[in-house]
Amino acid sequence: MYKLSKLAAGSVIMATASLGCASASLADGYEPRGKVVYERPTDWSGVYFGLHSGYQWSSIEQRFTDFGTRDTVDTATAFGGGHIGIQHQFGAVVLGVEGNFDTMFKEMDGDTRCPNPALRCLGRVDDIWSVGGRAGWAAGRWMPYVTGGYANAGVHFNTQTTVAFPFLSTEEARTRNNGWYIGGGVEWIVSPGWTAGIEYRHYDFDSTGTRTFSTQPPQGVPVEGLRQDLTTDSISARVSWKFGREAPAPLK
Repeated sequence: MYKLSKLAAGSVIMATASLGCASASLADGYEPRGKVVYERPTDWSGVYFGLHSGYQWSSIEQRFTDFGTRDTVDTATAFGGGHIGIQHQFGAVVLGVEGNFDTMFKEMDGDTRCPNPALRCLGRVDDIWSVGGRAGWAAGRWMPYVTGGYANAGVHFNTQTTVAFPFLSTEEARTRNNGWYIGGGVEWIVSPGWTAGIEYRHYDFDSTGTRTFSTQPPQGVPVEGLRQDLTTDSISARVSWKFGREAPAPLK
């Protein structure tokens, strides 16, 4: 009995000593398994550039000032373009400036019956370029944002015959219209330096006046006064590369 008591007492003393050593080791910072990786906080600041592509819907009001008539052409087509910008993060707020250029698939004209029933009036948006501000909210690897600023659109007008010589072009004009845009989107950090996102924009362009010119002999002869107003809505997918990316966080 005495030997059993002595053995039990010895076992308790050894177990207590072992627990004490383990506790001391953990208190000194010793970690028995692996290392902990600390993730570096996300930083949206920097200069970036990228490509985007999407789809746009435009409504072009065409007014023929010499005759006091008008028509409206609706057109929709895919587009592609590029963007470049700079932004800086202040806490969770991200402020920046961005420039964009979009070019449309130009073979996609919208058309309607002209005030002259012998003609079809066609119209399309050739390109849009813009520059404006961005304001976002950094939520880790995601950033929702709003954007808006100045925009300029190239607009093409053409007429074609509907009788006698179908689809024969008779007059043509091109204008550049000043306007503005507003929109919003969301971006996601895919990997260090790379972001992907989606963006919606609404454009409104002021009327610009010009004269149409004959495309039939005698070519280049002024035909009639033309003013064009248009609105455009677009949605696009974006991919961007940001300079000055941070190195991966060190292991601790």
